[in-house]
Amino acid sequence: MNKKAISGFICILAVLILTIWSQSWSLVIILFGTCVLIWHEKIRKACKDYVKHIPVKYDKWLGWIIATCIALLLLSFVNQYLFSLYSLRSSSMEPTYSSGDVFIMNKVKIGPGKNIDKVKDYRRLKGFSSIKRGDVIAFHFPEADTVFQESVSQNYHYLKRQYKVTGNYNPLLQNKIKYKAVHKRPRFIKRIIGLPGDTLQITEGKYYINANASSQNNRFINKYALNKGVSRRIVDKILKASTNNYQEEKQQIIEISETLIQENDWHDYLVQKEELLNMPNPYIFPFSNSYLWNASYWGPAVIPFKGMRIKINSANLPLYKRIIETYEENKLDVKGEDIFINGKIASTYTFKLNYYWMAGDNRPHSFDSRYWGFVPENHIIGIINKLPL
Repeated sequence: MNKKAISGFICILAVLILTIWSQSWSLVIILFGTCVLIWHEKIRKACKDYVKHIPVKYDKWLGWIIATCIALLLLSFVNQYLFSLYSLRSSSMEPTYSSGDVFIMNKVKIGPGKNIDKVKDYRRLKGFSSIKRGDVIAFHFPEADTVFQESVSQNYHYLKRQYKVTGNYNPLLQNKIKYKAVHKRPRFIKRIIGLPGDTLQITEGKYYINANASSQNNRFINKYALNKGVSRRIVDKILKASTNNYQEEKQQIIEISETLIQENDWHDYLVQKEELLNMPNPYIFPFSNSYLWNASYWGPAVIPFKGMRIKINSANLPLYKRIIETYEENKLDVKGEDIFINGKIASTYTFKLNYYWMAGDNRPHSFDSRYWGFVPENHIIGIINKLPL
C-alpha cells in the first residue's frame, strides 16, 4: 500500500470517527461521497473525464471554489462542535477577565449540546471532561427566551419585576413580544459555583456549598467601606490596588478582591458592605418576599439534577416554577393550593435536566444567578479559554 493510499485511509478513518462522535448528517454525506469517489471506479473516472473537458481558463476558478467549499464546511463543523470565539462586553468577570478580552469557547472538552432547542430531544455528546466548580463557562442567557420585538436589548423579565415592585407605568410592557430559541439567545460567561445536586447558600456575601465555604470566595471582588482613622499611606495603597472606588453616603467605598485584602493584611481597615439579613430583595431570585433572601443572604436550596424528584407545593413553587414551566416545557397552573402540571394535579415533580449556579467574579457588578436563578444544562455552550492576545 503506497503513501497516498495510507493517507487517504487515515483521512477516511478520522472523518468516520468524527461522524460517529458528532452524529452529524453533513459529515455522513461527506464521508459517503468521499468513499464513492475513492472506491467507485466508474464514478471516479467520470469525474476525471468531466474535469479534463473544463476549459483551462476556468480550471483555476474551479479549484478555488472547491477549496472554499471545503474550508467553509470545516469551519462550520469546528464552530458547531469544537471551538468558537467570544468577546467579553462587560466588567462582571473582573479582575480575572476584562471587557474586550477574546476567548475560545471549548465545546469539545465537555461535549457540545445537540438539539438544545428541544428539551425532549436534547443530549450532550461525549467530552473528555466534566463541568467542575470554578470553571468559567459560556452559556446562552436563560431569561432571553422572551424579548420585545422593537427593543431586543431590554430584559423583558427584569422589566416585569420592576413594574411589579414600583407600580410605575412602563410603555415597554405594552410592546409586542416574541420568543427566542435557546441557540439565538445572547451568550454570557460566568463562573460555575454550584453543580447539580449541591446545596447552595450565600451568607454575608460568601458562597457555601454543601455547608462548606466555596473555594471560589477569594476570587470575588467585594464592596467595602474604609474605616476612619486609617493612615494616608495605607489608604493610597488600598485605592491603588482597588478595582473601583467612590464616595457613597459620605463613606469611602472600595471594591477589591478578598485575595488582595488577605495578601496585604488589610482586614482591619475595611468593613464589608452587604445587604441585611432577612431583608428580602424583590429583584433577587426567586423574587418572593416570603423567602427573605437577597444578594448577600440566599438559601439554602438544592440545585436540581436530572432525575431528582421533589415534593411540589405553594411554598417551594417560586424556586422551581420557571424550570417546570419554561425550561422543561410543561403547562403549569395553580388553583388555590392545588398545582396542575399538564392538566393533572401534581404533588411531586421529577426534573428532566441538570442545573447550575453561575456567578461573576465582580460581585457588585455581576448580573448572575442571584438575579435570574438556575442555568439549564442545554444552555451551556463550553468552557472558556482566554486567547493570549
